[in-house]
Order: sequence, then C-alpha cells, then structure tokens
Amino acid sequence: MVSQFCFLYVDILSSYLILLQLHMSESKKRYDQLLDAIEAERSAEEKYFQELSSSKSVKERIAAGVLWYPVEITKKHYTIGEHVELELTPMTPAASKGRNSFKVGASAIFYVNRDERIEYKGAISYASRKKVRIIITADVISKDHMLNGTCGIELIYDDRPYRVMKDTVRQLMKAKEPTLQVLRDGISQQKIQHNKRYTEEQWSIPDYLNPSQQEAINQCHQVERLGIIHGPPGTGKTTTLVGLISGLAHYEKKILVTAPSNGAVDLLARRLHDAGLSVLRIGNVTRIGDSIAHLCLDEQLRSHKDWQHIKQVKIEAENARNEASKYKRKFGSQERQNRGLLYKEARQLSNWARDLEDRLTDIIMDGAKVICTTLIGCAHPSIAHLRFDTVIIDEASQALEAESWTAMVRGDRTIMAGDHRQLPPTVKSKKAEDLGLAETILDRMMDHLGESYMLDTQYRMHPAILGYSNEHFYEGKLQTADQVMERQHPLEGEPVVFIDTAGCGFDEQQNQETRSRSNKEEYFIIREHILSMGDQLEGISIGVISPYRDQVSVIRREIEQDEQIRALDIDVNSIDGFQGQEKDVIYISLVRSNDQGEIGFLKDYRRLNVALTRAKYKLIIVGDMATLGGDEKYTQLAEYVEQAGTYRSAWEFMTY
Repeated sequence: MVSQFCFLYVDILSSYLILLQLHMSESKKRYDQLLDAIEAERSAEEKYFQELSSSKSVKERIAAGVLWYPVEITKKHYTIGEHVELELTPMTPAASKGRNSFKVGASAIFYVNRDERIEYKGAISYASRKKVRIIITADVISKDHMLNGTCGIELIYDDRPYRVMKDTVRQLMKAKEPTLQVLRDGISQQKIQHNKRYTEEQWSIPDYLNPSQQEAINQCHQVERLGIIHGPPGTGKTTTLVGLISGLAHYEKKILVTAPSNGAVDLLARRLHDAGLSVLRIGNVTRIGDSIAHLCLDEQLRSHKDWQHIKQVKIEAENARNEASKYKRKFGSQERQNRGLLYKEARQLSNWARDLEDRLTDIIMDGAKVICTTLIGCAHPSIAHLRFDTVIIDEASQALEAESWTAMVRGDRTIMAGDHRQLPPTVKSKKAEDLGLAETILDRMMDHLGESYMLDTQYRMHPAILGYSNEHFYEGKLQTADQVMERQHPLEGEPVVFIDTAGCGFDEQQNQETRSRSNKEEYFIIREHILSMGDQLEGISIGVISPYRDQVSVIRREIEQDEQIRALDIDVNSIDGFQGQEKDVIYISLVRSNDQGEIGFLKDYRRLNVALTRAKYKLIIVGDMATLGGDEKYTQLAEYVEQAGTYRSAWEFMTY
C-alpha cells in the first residue's frame, strides 16, 4: 500500500514538473517573440528616418510632416532648470497647411544654418498645426547670436525606448523573484492564481464617487498581483484613480503612477498634488509640462534650502578648473605643480558637490509618497533602486506590453486602467503587428481576470449619443448620470444625425504619395450643416474628425479660407488625435465612397467607437451608405440613427 502511494506521488510530481516545464517553455517562446516584435518595430522606424534623411529633399520631408524649414522664433524663455523653450512657427504655407507628425515628447533637433549648420537636440513640449515648442539644454538666450541664421526643426530617430523595452523583457525572462515569476507566467498563460489579498488595512473611499467607482477602488485595495479598472468614455477614470491612490497612500510607503504619454502623467500628477499627496514627477525635464514644473525633481532640488550650498561648491570647482587652465607664458615646475593641485582641487570639489546632490536627491525621493513618470521613464536612474508597493498604469489600452513591464517589474502589484474597446497603441511595422506587438496586457487579460472592475456611469454624452456604442461595445452595461439626463440641451433637433451621401457622386480621392484618402465634398456638406444651425453654435465647441489624415488636411485648408466657419470655436483632427477629448458638437467625416464597397481601416471598429463617444450634445455623421452598407456594423449604426435620431440625405444640403 505504501509503495503504491509512493508510486502515485512520484507520478503526480512528474506530471506536475512536465506541465511546469511546458508552461515555462511556452512562456519563454512568447517573450522571445515579443523581443523580435520590438526589434521589427525599431528597425522599421530607423529605416523610415534613414530614408527620409538620405533620399528625400527638404520639400519632401516637409510634405512628410517631419520637418519645418524655415521657421520663425516667436518666443524664447527659460523653463525647468537651465533649459530653454523656443516657440517656432513655419514661414512657408506648405508646412503650416500640410500634415505634421510633431507630437509632445518626440525627439527633435532645432538647427541654425549659418556658415555651418549648428544643431541642438531637444524634445517637443507643445505641438499644433501652426506652432511647435521645443525644449533644449543649450542656453541660446544669453548667447542670442547663436540664433542668427535660417532656422529649422526636424523629428529624429530615437532608439532609447526600444533599448529600454528590450532590456526590461530580458530582465523579466531571467527574473528569479517569485512575485515577478507569478505575474510573468500568469500573463503568458492568461491566468493568475491567488490574486486576492486578505488584509486588515483600513482605507477610505470618497463619498462623492458613484457606486461602481467605489466598488472598483474597494476591490483594487484587495488585489494581490494584477487588477484592472475598465473605464469607458466619460466614466471618471482619472477621478477614480485619484481616489484609489489617495487611499493607498494611507498605508503604503511608495506608489508608482505611470502612463505611456507625458500628458496623462502630468494630469495625474497635478490631480494627486491637488488632493494633498506628496508627489514627485520624474523624467526628462524637456518632456514635463510647465504647469507641474514645481513637482519635478530638478525644481525640488533647486528650491531646497541646501541647494545654495551645493551650487556654491560647484562654482568653486568651476573656478579652480578655470584657474588651472589659464595660459601662462612662463611655465616651470612650480607652475606645473600648482596646476596639478588646482585640477585635483576641482575634481575633489566636483565629487563633493555630486555626493551632496545625490544625498539631497535621496532625501527628496524618500519623502515622496507618490512618484509619477512615463512607462519608459521608469528606467530613469533616480528610481532604478526603488521598490514600490503598488504600480498604477493609466492609459493601459495604449501601452505596449513591453512598455508596461518597465513599470511592473518595479512593484509588488499592478493596477491598470483603460478601455480596451478604444484605440490600441500605434504600431508602424506590419511584421511587428503580426508578431503581436499591438496586443496590450489589458487586451490579453480583460476577459481572463476576475479582478477586473468596470465603471458603469458616464458623465459626458446625451444618452442618445451613447446608445450605439453602449449596445455594440459595452454590452449595454453603461448608464447615464442623472446630472447629464437633467442638464439643459443647448441645441435644437435630435442629438444624433446621419447624413447619407449615397448617390451624390462624392467619390473618395487617394493621395498616391501618402496613400491616405480624402473627400472634399463631405466637408462641404458639413459646412452647410454648420451654417444651417446659425446662431445656435455661438459659444459652442465643435470638433470635426476623420479617420484619414488627408481629409483632416483638406478640411483644415478649407476652414482657413472660410471667414464664416473660421470664426467659430472649431477644432479639426484625426480620430486618433481626438482620443481622450470631448466637444459640445462632433462632426465625423467617414470619407469612403467607391463602387467596390471597400472601407479599408474603417473596419477597425475601436476607431469608430472613439469617434462616436466624443460629443456631449450633438453628433453628426457624414458617410456614403452605398459604400458603408456592405459592413454589418455601419448598417447597424445607420439603423440605430434612424430609430434614435435623424437620418437625412446629403441632397437636402446641396440646395443652399
């Protein structure tokens, strides 16, 4: 009997070990593939910039949206630390009217063409169609002559994010810590066991939050490894995160708050500071917004009472170095000895200043309860040695998996917040996409994790605007807050309108260089609808959005030449560029109109969901149902508008 039991035990143990090895093998294979995907994306971006710089003319690079030349410096001022921010506007219509790829946080060079080209590397701190700001480290204000010449700004290839992601994945694959192994293999297998924490800790939950927000916070306090807050549009995701982090701060020593974009991190840092928490913003100072400059490490160092002493030591070191390097006509053994002593003194003073600064940095870091940085910023040397009780990742639906791991490897548990029904991260390489780079951890785990909590009350849209997305993307689980139901509607007519251009001959046009598409006639219908609303739109914010960048460029050019429309509060952008924003009125130009019924990437329904959930009071969709009607989702959309709103023909607007 005993021997039989022993054999049975050995069999069970052997089976377990075989299964464990199989899972480990599958996990390794998956993360090897993730490394290949990162390399494919890095290679594609490098190749893109190499081709632009080597084979494209200045005119072609301007058309591609990566270069403005020449530019005018309209403002210059000091910003965080000793950095300088330059505001630049293009001096040629081709640059200001065309598309541009400048985005906040992107690496760029500002250059001056004189007898020879002088370059200053920096990062974009603000970007719009007609204006860009770049922060650089060179003090070109006190040395104003350095700016004499014809200036330009150009985006450049930056491989640092890819290096950080690769290093993180390799670290993850070699991890020996049980906490990290459980999370790594759990995400690989889409199953995390023992994910509930039984704690005696007490936390408070703000009573101004709605029941679903309170429940999400309460449950996230009890998560052991990974939790998800699913925040559909307008449901108060940021407010919920601030409530959660405020509660965590009562009993945890260190909390890491991250997101893929600087804008999202800055917003959370500001909101957490306003909530009374001790917040430190870490990262490249050229990428941190002015509104939270006082929260960044550089500024907190400079405002500390001990900084003046450190600054004085640095000055003494610089004076000793300058004295040692002075030219002397008579240079004997005594002079040589004195020079050596001065250089030694300079080195000792510099080392002392560095030690003092490191100690002061540690004091500030230790005093901060909440540290905020981007996902790539988690590799910053100042926090490399820190361990966090909880990691918060906002905008997790737009974070590459490898990006997310840069934060997750530094914490005991992770809470992600986002909406997997909206746009995924941008992946340029088809090979990288095929290897799975676009799949986020949120995508992967949402339907496989019990510790996922949905915010179910939205505060943005008229319920008729919400209706289609609620039914087709959120399983009808969203409800509209009472204050939205009760607020006064400032515009006449139904909140949802579809204007069908079928039969009007509004054929789409394709740009052979950019491969993007446009449909100028759709904009003219939008224009006529705007004019038909008359004075109703006074003081109303309007957004005109399209999935195609060429259509965005066409609409912007038309509006610039139209005094009636230009006088309104109107913003034109791609759907991707509008994610996270809202307007009182939204117009959507769907563009596609062809005899073949081809709709291209309009089949990415997450993009459609983003477009449909930006408007507060009125949503107007313009499209050709003869083309779109071959797709079930767009047929259902048209049917929904017929039932819940107003369905009109574009012919009605062609008589104005």
